[in-house]
Amino acid sequence: MIYRILLSITFLTVMFSDSYAQNKDAEWMQNTDSTHIIYTIPNKTAFSIRDTSVLDTSLHYVQRYNAKWGEYDMSASTMTVGGPLKDLYFGSQKSQFSIGENALGKNYYYSEDMPRYGHVKVPYSEVFYTMASNEENYLKGALAAEASDRLYYGLRFHSQSTMGFMTNTQTRNASFDGIVAYTTNNKRYGYEVEYVYNKFHFGENGGLSDDTYYDSTQFDRQVLAVNLNEASNSVKAHNVIANQFLNIGKTGTDSTKNKFIGKLYLNTSYASRRREYIDKNWDTSYYENAFVDTIQSFDSLVINDFGLDFGFSNFYSDRHQYFIFNIGAKYNNRHYYDGGGSFFFNYLTPHADVVFDFYKVLLEGGFRYQMKMDGAGAQTLSMGANDLNVYSVVKFPLIKYFILDAGLKMDIVSPEIAATKLHTNHFVWDNAFDKQKNIEINSHLEYKGFRLEAAVHNVTDYVYFDTLVHPQQFADNIQILTAKFKKRLMIRSVGTDLMLMYQQSSNEEIIRLPQFVARGNFFFTFPLFKGALKIHPGFDVAFISSYYGDNYNPAVMQFHNQNEVKLDQQLYVDVYVNFKIKRARVFLKYENIASHLNKYHYFLVSHYPQQDATLKIGLTWRFFD
Repeated sequence: MIYRILLSITFLTVMFSDSYAQNKDAEWMQNTDSTHIIYTIPNKTAFSIRDTSVLDTSLHYVQRYNAKWGEYDMSASTMTVGGPLKDLYFGSQKSQFSIGENALGKNYYYSEDMPRYGHVKVPYSEVFYTMASNEENYLKGALAAEASDRLYYGLRFHSQSTMGFMTNTQTRNASFDGIVAYTTNNKRYGYEVEYVYNKFHFGENGGLSDDTYYDSTQFDRQVLAVNLNEASNSVKAHNVIANQFLNIGKTGTDSTKNKFIGKLYLNTSYASRRREYIDKNWDTSYYENAFVDTIQSFDSLVINDFGLDFGFSNFYSDRHQYFIFNIGAKYNNRHYYDGGGSFFFNYLTPHADVVFDFYKVLLEGGFRYQMKMDGAGAQTLSMGANDLNVYSVVKFPLIKYFILDAGLKMDIVSPEIAATKLHTNHFVWDNAFDKQKNIEINSHLEYKGFRLEAAVHNVTDYVYFDTLVHPQQFADNIQILTAKFKKRLMIRSVGTDLMLMYQQSSNEEIIRLPQFVARGNFFFTFPLFKGALKIHPGFDVAFISSYYGDNYNPAVMQFHNQNEVKLDQQLYVDVYVNFKIKRARVFLKYENIASHLNKYHYFLVSHYPQQDATLKIGLTWRFFD
């Protein structure tokens, strides 16, 4: 029944989209402010010339503030608000050196994921705050300003805390990103300094010890038994980045423009990350082994990373170039400590990227090749040597409004270090895995506001965590098909946007994915008091098909396979109303209202139920002065 409803909505969206396609969609999608603030996301490509976006000042996504469910994606989460997340869409590549932050998803601040604002004619700032029951509080903000034509500064932050609705689900998270950029008067030389800080502390209860009682509404959620009552994870990370460049060529005067032919750059970074897992009285029925202490657990993982990236590029974002290149080499010195000892890694990574941009047709490609260099007298592991990443993209229009791109990616990389070397109280291993090989053929199609993306992955020597939370390697090939359809539509005062996701794995015993996921947002907008107040009521719908969802283990902060229970298909419904008064936007949302309509079976991760129906109130205020 649910499938039929979603397919019917999709059909109606397609049928009615042509009449209002280009002008209406473009106006609603951007909904720009007169200040016209644009931004880029650095990690999308080596060159950000095609990645500019306009700051959205509409009411459309005010209620979707949670990192768990973004605009066009979905994640499986534990019961902890602000806790571990796993993307339900296959394809994202994890960081090779991780202390566990791979499991934090978008809650964790990465420099390459932070927006870079431009054309800030007046200072822009925004403050967002929301609260809900169980002492849930979430505060975030942003600032971008140009002190002069040569000096830019900006910052982003978020703070999140909650007591949770079950035993040992408290959360205290905070992240900060600040940047200052300066360019000399003749634009010959420039630099930027950035500091990124992450701090997470959340209770780890190991999930419900018996899911049966969760199905009944007569039990207070706080009295339901959990596996771990006193366990917690703490993550603290500092990242300092200093980038500088020197333009080569002739500087301009008052009557002439600069004629730079390229620029030398030197990017320096230092990151320090630490995770502590503490359990004052762990349950022997939950953990099978104790290698250090039979009463309490105190595990620590540390990674320190120093990097230097030197190269030459002719890319300038303020002008069109038919040929763009970036060539360089990066040096990394990494230190890894897992409780059993310290290990050191030295890498040299040559890299290159090129773009041929003929306005309508664009070709792009590049590679990264990581070579390991042994340090004299240092205790080392062999992982990371000769890792290779290669990609290529071609983009071209077929007919008017019809844009197609196709790409090829090949990754031959060592597994995550936590799967290779680990020494903690409950898990110890020292593995010599082969490199994982992933060949991906992908394509994106855009037509009058529609966007369809699809990819075929061929994965060999895939490393995963089994039902016993032990890393294993599957030597044979696994094929994964992924497809995602997106559509935004506004017809006068009525609007909707859809995301339909389809995935299929050739080996569901190893790689387990929900076959069908859908998101829908349905709303209408109308003004009051001569446009001084805008009201935007609607409802969000999310559907996930039945599958063997992962379990989660706190000691290693890893999602892993489980065979105990097949998660039911699930329907989530949020009812909301958004308001806009000048620069202020307010929302009232009743989250997961569908939990009142049927039995409680809201599990995205095995033994970790989702939050019950909850009223949430939020306010965001933007300033341009």
